[in-house]
Amino acid sequence: MKRTLSALEKEHEQLILCHRLIASKSFASQEALRREFQRAGYRNISQSTVSRLLKTLGVVKIQNAKGKKMYALNEQYQPVPDALRPVTEMVTSVDYNPQFVIVHVSSGYGRAVGKIIDHQGLHEVLGVIASSTAVFVAPRETREIGQVCQLIRQVLMVKGNPSSNRLP
Repeated sequence: MKRTLSALEKEHEQLILCHRLIASKSFASQEALRREFQRAGYRNISQSTVSRLLKTLGVVKIQNAKGKKMYALNEQYQPVPDALRPVTEMVTSVDYNPQFVIVHVSSGYGRAVGKIIDHQGLHEVLGVIASSTAVFVAPRETREIGQVCQLIRQVLMVKGNPSSNRLP
């Protein structure tokens, strides 16, 4: 089956969303994950597509502390952080809401990207908190959140649509 560029882009976006969902929430079934995709705007996503995304990402089921089986990212399939990798390849999205900017990154790069932002000493940034897969940036003034998001994009040298709060 030959896929168009837009189909490949859609699949890439779905993989990024699936990775982010599995990393940030607990899912016991593909149906629960499919419903979350629907809430994110993928209204017609099928169970088979969710299954394919899970397989592509190497997702496994593990037992949580309460003995319930949940989906989890398999560490063997996660990329090893590479210091020579360009920052633009580490960043998967830059979003903001009225309170903060969040930078989603490939697994293992969050702290490095957080340090890059933090070491800029930007007056507009009150603070930076980083995990393995995300960086939260608190603006000094929430009324300037759009400008702070644009500034973060400039620092990380990632492109974004100025009229949108989402990248890519």
